[in-house]
Amino acid sequence: MNATTVWSGPDFQRCTGKRIQFTDTGVALRRGVTLADELGKCNDRDREIIRGRRIARKVFQVDRIGSAGAILCPYLECDRTGGRIKVTVNGQDIEHEWAEERPYWTDRWTPLEIPPGWLVAGDNAVCFEAVEDSEWSLLIESSRQPDRSAISEDGGVTWRSEDIGWNDGCDGEYMVRLWLDQYPERVAIESEVIDLCRDPDADLAVQGQPRLSYEYEADTPDGTRACLRVRTGSTPQYDPDHWCPWGDSVDAPQRFAHWQVELVSENPDRSPTLKRVSFQTEAEGNPHTRVVARSQAPLLKSSYRFAQSTSQEPRAERLREKWQLDEVVRGAGSEWEAYLRLRQWVREQWEDGWDMGEIDFCPPWDAMLILELTSRKLSLGMCTHYATVMSQCCAALGLNARTQIMRSHCINEVWSTEHQKWVAMDVGGDNNDETKFVYHFERNGEPLSAVECHTAWVTDDYADVKISPEPPAATEGRYAVEKRLQLFERFMISLRNDELRSLEPGELEHGKGSYHYDGYLFWEDEKTEPLPWFSLHTQRHSDLYWSVNETYAHLKESEEGRLSVVLESPTPDLTGYERSFDGKSWEASDELFEWNPSREGTTLSVRSANRSGRHGVTSTVEVSADG
Repeated sequence: MNATTVWSGPDFQRCTGKRIQFTDTGVALRRGVTLADELGKCNDRDREIIRGRRIARKVFQVDRIGSAGAILCPYLECDRTGGRIKVTVNGQDIEHEWAEERPYWTDRWTPLEIPPGWLVAGDNAVCFEAVEDSEWSLLIESSRQPDRSAISEDGGVTWRSEDIGWNDGCDGEYMVRLWLDQYPERVAIESEVIDLCRDPDADLAVQGQPRLSYEYEADTPDGTRACLRVRTGSTPQYDPDHWCPWGDSVDAPQRFAHWQVELVSENPDRSPTLKRVSFQTEAEGNPHTRVVARSQAPLLKSSYRFAQSTSQEPRAERLREKWQLDEVVRGAGSEWEAYLRLRQWVREQWEDGWDMGEIDFCPPWDAMLILELTSRKLSLGMCTHYATVMSQCCAALGLNARTQIMRSHCINEVWSTEHQKWVAMDVGGDNNDETKFVYHFERNGEPLSAVECHTAWVTDDYADVKISPEPPAATEGRYAVEKRLQLFERFMISLRNDELRSLEPGELEHGKGSYHYDGYLFWEDEKTEPLPWFSLHTQRHSDLYWSVNETYAHLKESEEGRLSVVLESPTPDLTGYERSFDGKSWEASDELFEWNPSREGTTLSVRSANRSGRHGVTSTVEVSADG
C-alpha cells in the first residue's frame, strides 16, 4: 500500500490553530495582536472614577514594535454628553469627547488610534485625565499582578497601585486593552490525525508496519521561519500514554500520526505562509476487503477547548431533581421534542423577568441561583439568564447546549442529533408575559445555526427563512424575520457551560453594559471585521461547529477475513458504545473489537451513549470482500 496525503489551499481548513489566517495560497499568521492584562471578569460596579486631579494610569509592556500604528481600547463612560477626557500616551495627547449617539459595539469601548512612533519597546504609559468638570470611569478587575494600573490624586505627582477603584478598596487592572497592527510572534498549526496504514481506495488500513516520509513548503520572508514536527501513536486521538512526543523525525512510526508547523515571525511586519504539507506513507500488504459505503464523514474538531458540564456534576443532579426536569421532558418522542419542551418550560419560569426584583440584583451564570431568585421575583431575569438556565438544564439532562451571544441579545445553540447540527434557539427574546414566545429559524424546513442566520443577514438572503413556530398574533409584528435576523450581524459563543461547578472565569453581570469578557469566541468573515479589544476570533467553521455525539469507525484488516474496529466519538459524558450488524438489534460494544463480515454481516452500525442513556448519531459502514 502506497498513499500520499497533501494539505494545500482549502485543505488547511481541516487543521486547527489559533491566531491563524487562511489565504488563497495557504495559511499564515493572523494580523493583529490584542494586549490585555485582564479578562474583563468584573461587573459594572467595579469602577475607577476619574475627575479633577484624580488621574488613572495604565502601563503596557510591549515586547515588539512594528512600523504600523495601534489602537488603544479603554472601556470608558462619562457622566454627560460632551464631556471630554485627555488621554496621554508616552507624553503624546489625544482628546476624546463623549458623544450623545454612539454605535452599539463602541458604546463604552472607545477605540483611539495611536500613530506609528508613539509606542516603544518596553513600558508604555497611558494616562486618563478628565477635562474641566466632567467625570469619567474605567472598569477594574481585581488582581495583584502584573501591577500595571495606578491612580494619582494630585494630578500625576504621586501614584499608587494599591487601594484604587471608586472607594479606594481595590487592587487590580483597569480595563484598557491595546491592539497592535502587527503579526504575533509565533503560532502553531496542527493537522487532523491520519491513519498511516489506510489504503485510500479501500478506505481501511492494512496490517503492515507503516513507513512515513514528509515534506513541506513555506514562504519565509526575512525575519520569519517555519518548522514542521511530527508525532505518532496507536490511538485515533492523541493520548500521552500511547503517543510519542513531537519530533523532527520518527524512526518507527505507529499507526496514527499528525503534524504541527510552528510559524515564527521575528519581524512584526512580516508573516511566513505555509503553502503545502505532504505525507508519503507505505505499508506492506494489499487490502482484501474494502469499504463500499459510509454514512459518516471524519470528525470535525475545534481549535478551542469547550468546558463541558456533565449530568453527573453534583449540582447538575440537584438542579434536575429540584426542578423536576425529567418530568419536563418525559414523554418527548425525540431529542428534538425534548429541546422544544425544555425551552418553553424555561421561559415559563419568569414573570416580570426584566424587572430588577426586590433585591435589585443581577444574578451570575448559575441556573440554581437564577431559578431560586426568579421564583420569588427577587432579581433580574434578562435574556442572559434564560439562556444560562437552558444551557445548564440541558447538560443536567444529558443534552448539549451552549450560550450564544450577539447584538444586544443572548440565546442558545443546541446540538440536534436528528438534524446532525447546531441549531440556534431564542428562549429569552419575548419579554411579554402574555405570549412567552420561544422560537428558532428555519429555511425550507431545516433549522438554522447561528452562522447560517448571520450569513442570511449579511448577504441579504432571507426571503425563504421563517420563524418556527409561527409567532402569535399578540406579538404584533415584533418577530418579523428581518428584524430578528439583524441581531446576528455579529455573534460569538461562550466556551463553557459548566458554571454550576465554578463561576470563574466569566462576565458575572453579562449584559449590564457593553460586553467585556475576553473569553468569548467571535465569528469573523469578509463582511464582519474583528473587534480590536477582543482576542479570540475565527474564520474556521469547525472552531464553532465541531462534531458532537457522532462516532467514526476506524477499520483495519486483521487475520482470516476479520476487521479490527476502533471507535472514536466526541460525545460529552461518554459512557460507551453500541453496535448492530446488518440492521439487527443493538448490543453493547467495546471501543475496540473484531468484526467478521462473513459471519456477522457486511454492514456495521455504531453509536455512542452518554451517562443519561441518550444515544448519538448512528454511523454505518458497509464493506465488501475484494473479488
